[in-house]
Amino acid sequence: MINNPSPKRNTYLMGRKRVKVRYFLLVLLGFIFLCVSRPYEQQGLQSANPAALEVPPESEVLIQEAPPDPPPVSVEEGRVRRGDTLYDILKAKGLPDSRILAVSGQKADGISPSKLVVGKNYRLYISEGQVTEYQYEPDEERVLRILFDEDPPALDVEPIPYEVFRVPISGVIENSLFAAVEAVGEKPSLAYDLADLFAWQVDFFRDLRTGDTFTVLVDKYYRDGKFVRYGKILAARFVNDGDTHTGILFAPSDGREDYFDETGGSLRKQFLKSPLKYRRISSGFSRGRLHPVTGKVTPHLGIDYAASTGTPIMSVGDGRVLFKKRDSVNGRIVKIRHNGTYSSAYAHMNSFAKGIGQGTQVRQGQVIGYVGKSGRATGPHLHFAMYKNGRYVDPRRISIPRATSVPAKDRLAFDHKVKEIARLLEGDPREEIAANGIRTDVLR
Repeated sequence: MINNPSPKRNTYLMGRKRVKVRYFLLVLLGFIFLCVSRPYEQQGLQSANPAALEVPPESEVLIQEAPPDPPPVSVEEGRVRRGDTLYDILKAKGLPDSRILAVSGQKADGISPSKLVVGKNYRLYISEGQVTEYQYEPDEERVLRILFDEDPPALDVEPIPYEVFRVPISGVIENSLFAAVEAVGEKPSLAYDLADLFAWQVDFFRDLRTGDTFTVLVDKYYRDGKFVRYGKILAARFVNDGDTHTGILFAPSDGREDYFDETGGSLRKQFLKSPLKYRRISSGFSRGRLHPVTGKVTPHLGIDYAASTGTPIMSVGDGRVLFKKRDSVNGRIVKIRHNGTYSSAYAHMNSFAKGIGQGTQVRQGQVIGYVGKSGRATGPHLHFAMYKNGRYVDPRRISIPRATSVPAKDRLAFDHKVKEIARLLEGDPREEIAANGIRTDVLR
């Protein structure tokens, strides 16, 4: 028996089929419409006239103009030459007299812009043909700025922006200390400083041996990525012919900064071994020498140091100038009393140092004059004499005591410094290893 569906159910099924067909036709027509109309819409947008677009009124649009670029600033660097004045330097760049005179009589931090020192650096900042700023460096620590773009011109003093690296530097002696220092890429001035530090322990002209070694802990100052100068040597170790000498910079609580060995003894004795950096000893101390000028056998109660004209001559110790004079035999001569026992004399000078006169207080290592051949002399040299209780003595044979050692009350602080320095001289692993292999530590 076959069951036929009822008429109502047939009507219902046919209705659903019609709905599905209509829905399918509507979707198909919509898809065809989109495909046909889209290219025309894109073509219409591309061909649309921008002028025909609606733009809000000008009053309703916020237009922000980019700020103009500042005028370019050029920098001219110079060095003060003999005869230069602040007026001449600024006037040559077109600065009016009134602007120059407005700053000429002023001071900032004790610095007068009108007092220029030959050899010192200055900079001029120029914009649109006008000097806007002048900078002058009176020393290695400060820079004087004059701002001419202000009215009236303003003066200011700022520290020179250095980058400082604390570096241990080591080398081995082959021929000389200077060659050894240059061999590790450093400047001759470091060799001079090292020689001065150990002036009492090592005669760097006579006592050096091949294979001697040194290590120096020193601050190196850089500016704009370029090396400028060394700071004070903070510590040094020198091995000379198997003997190790160590110097540590330390300031006692109630004394001046000085160098001491690891036991706290001062490296600075009462007198330097020699008063200058000489080439050779041309004549030693003698009671019976044939004089090269007179041809007679006469005592030579001092030491002659052969050196180039103009070589600086230093006082071998602290003291007071007894006299400064010139005569036909000694030429230009200075005599210094160091204490109740010792005095020293320096003859045949080419010229005296500025500020040296009778009664002047001088310090060990201070320049008092310059090598020459004034008086009875056959060539440029220094005749150096020492006196003990008013009598001549051979400067190379006298026994001289050390200067003051570290006071007992400062020993704890000094011993801590010794341990710290030992780590740095040997290379503290906490320090950064630079690309060139030198240990460095940026201080500022």
